[in-house]
Amino acid sequence: MELLTAQCRPTTVPESPSQQHSPTPAESLAAPMTAAPARDTGVFAEAPRPKSERIAYIDMARGLFVILMASTHAMTLAGIASTGPLADWGLPRGWATTGLIMLCGFMVATFVREMQERARIRRRVLRRAKQVLIVMFASNVLMVAIKHLIAHETESLFTLHWWGRLLFFGSEWSISGVLLPIGVFLLISPVLIALYDGCRSTIQGVMLTGGVLVCAALTWSVAAFAPDNAGPHDALNMMFGAGVGGFPVIPMVASGALGFLVGMFWQAPREHPDGKTTLGIVLLFIGTGQLLSATPEIVGRFVARTLLDVSHLLLIIMLAIALTQWRPSQRGLRFIPLLGRYSLLTFLLHRVIEQALAMGFSPFHLPGEFVYGVCFSGGIVGSLVVILLRQRFTGYDRVLRAVYL
Repeated sequence: MELLTAQCRPTTVPESPSQQHSPTPAESLAAPMTAAPARDTGVFAEAPRPKSERIAYIDMARGLFVILMASTHAMTLAGIASTGPLADWGLPRGWATTGLIMLCGFMVATFVREMQERARIRRRVLRRAKQVLIVMFASNVLMVAIKHLIAHETESLFTLHWWGRLLFFGSEWSISGVLLPIGVFLLISPVLIALYDGCRSTIQGVMLTGGVLVCAALTWSVAAFAPDNAGPHDALNMMFGAGVGGFPVIPMVASGALGFLVGMFWQAPREHPDGKTTLGIVLLFIGTGQLLSATPEIVGRFVARTLLDVSHLLLIIMLAIALTQWRPSQRGLRFIPLLGRYSLLTFLLHRVIEQALAMGFSPFHLPGEFVYGVCFSGGIVGSLVVILLRQRFTGYDRVLRAVYL
C-alpha cells in the first residue's frame, strides 16, 4: 500500500467572497473543513490538517473527470467509432462515470480523516444524498418531457401508467441516471464510516480492504451470470445490469466504496508530487492493463473494476496535484477546477448543449470528427459561460443554489 500511504501536505487555495456558494452535492465534500483535535479512530487514524477553504487538487480532479465525460458524450453523439484514430489517440473513454463516483467516495474518506464529529459528517452526506436524488428525479422528468415534446409524442406524459413506471424506474431514464448510484452511495456512506471506526488493528484494516475489493469485483460480475431472458425492467437487471439509464446501480455504489477505501489510505499531497508514488501509480496502471489483456474474460472483469478503476482514479488525482502546483496552469487551466467546483451544474448543462448541437448538425451529414469537436468545445465553453454568469449576478446564483445547482 506504499503508493497510497505516502505522507503528503495539503494544497489549498482560498476562495474569494464572490465565489462562495452553497456547495452542490458533488462538491460538498470539498467544502471548508475545520481542523479538529487528533483522534485515534483505529488503524487508519491520522492527525487532522490545518483549517483551509477548499482543496485545490480535488476541484482540479473533479474538473478533469467532467472534461473526460464531456468528451465521451461528444464522441457518442458524433458517432465516433471505438476503433478509429480519434478513439485511439483522443481523450480516454470509460474513465469518467466510475471515476466521479469513486472520487465522491474519496472525498467522504477525506471528511472522515479530517473531521472529528461523526454526527456532523452523517448529517452532511445525508443532506447531499437527498439533494442529489431530488436533482436526479427532477432533471430526468424535465429532459424526458423535452424529448417527447421535440418528437411530438406527448400523449404518454399525461397518463398515470407512464408516471407510475417512471417512479419505479420502468420508463425511460435520460442523462441523470448516473446520479442515482451517487445518491445511494451517500446514503450508505455512514455505514462505511462506522466500519472504518471499528478498525482497531492492522488485521482488521486488511480484512476491510479485502472485503471491499471482493464486493466491488463481485457486484460488477453479477450481470455476467444473469439469465439471458431477463426483461429490461427486471429488478436484477436494473440493479446489476443495464441499470437506470444504462448505469448499473449496485456496482457503481461498490465503486464509490472502493474510492472511499483509497481515500482512507491516502495522505494529503505534498507541495510537489512524490516521485516514487507517481511512478508506483503509473506502474499500477500499466501492469493492470497488461494483466487485463492476459486473463480470461470472467477474471478480467474483476481486474477491470478494481485495480484498473483504482489506477484511473489515482492517475487523475496525481495529474490534478501536478497541474495545481504548476504555475502556468493557475491562469491557463484555471477553468478546469472551476468546472469541478460547479460539477453538478456542469454535469447537466454540458449534455444539454452537446445534444442540441448534435441535433442541429444532424441534417448536414458532416464528418464525425468535426461534430465531435464542436459538441465537445461547445459543452465546455457553454458550461463555463453559465458558471461565470452565476458568479457575476448574485440573484442568478441564488436561483441555482435554490435548486441545488
